[in-house]
Amino acid sequence: MVVFLGVTATGIGLELLAAFDDSTQTIPWTDLIVEYVPAEVAAVVFGALALWLPVHFGRRYLMKARGVDWRAAARKNRRG
Repeated sequence: MVVFLGVTATGIGLELLAAFDDSTQTIPWTDLIVEYVPAEVAAVVFGALALWLPVHFGRRYLMKARGVDWRAAARKNRRG
């Protein structure tokens, strides 16, 4: 989990750095995505994320409210 959060924070940090950098050599990921990913593909991906994220967090909060240890449940799901 620490690695995931670290990678996420690094990505956000680099995006902010690129957005506020005055150099013309620094290109934000947003600009690269718009340049190389078709709008239709991006719309599907962003739509899927917009649907998945609330469900994902909702399930975790529901598990927490029920007193389920999500780490133990995740390990159990990985084993099959």
